[in-house]
Amino acid sequence: MKRFLLLMAIAFISTAAVGQKADVAFVAGGSFVSDTSGTLTVPEFPFFNPRFTTDTHLFLEGAFSARLLNAHAVALYVETPVAFIPSTQLSVQPSTGLFGAPIPIDHIRSLFVTPGLKVKLLPGASISPWASVGGGWARYSLEASDLAESKAALAFGGGIDFKTGIPLLGIRAEVRDFLTGSPDFGFPSSIFTINGNFNHHNVLAGAGIVLRF
Repeated sequence: MKRFLLLMAIAFISTAAVGQKADVAFVAGGSFVSDTSGTLTVPEFPFFNPRFTTDTHLFLEGAFSARLLNAHAVALYVETPVAFIPSTQLSVQPSTGLFGAPIPIDHIRSLFVTPGLKVKLLPGASISPWASVGGGWARYSLEASDLAESKAALAFGGGIDFKTGIPLLGIRAEVRDFLTGSPDFGFPSSIFTINGNFNHHNVLAGAGIVLRF
């Protein structure tokens, strides 16, 4: 959490230094993370193919953007979203069917920082749809084992900003997908091989407020 707040502060300072129109959004909602499958080869269980699953959980996000171009009907922004999933149950489901339900093994924290570009339609209107794309960094941390690993990340998203009757205050609804390589959950590559590459989806859907300045 301290790291998340620090990154938000850095992004805010960087945005405030730009002498153009800018906004900061604070969003919360639910996270939907794709499963990770692979092949685990150990003497006791040769060709044992587990699937790692995570529960739906709360996420927090701060997104800072500064306007680069305003063509009235459309505007272009540079944007830095910082998203954090505080703690999600991590479970393993053996593909052999030896066990019925997934077996809880740990909790995982996820952090995403993906600067990029945002295009907003009708930025001066009461309702303004937007889309964004960016790339950067993801960090996955296991709580009990204290293991962590970093991955490259791509981010795709979109949403709608709504003006309110309060000056400088708006409402945002959005969906973002942070696409990364699959974490290996502490298993060395010599015994665990992940199926596929760069196919781990972290879909975050939520709503919050926007402050414009």
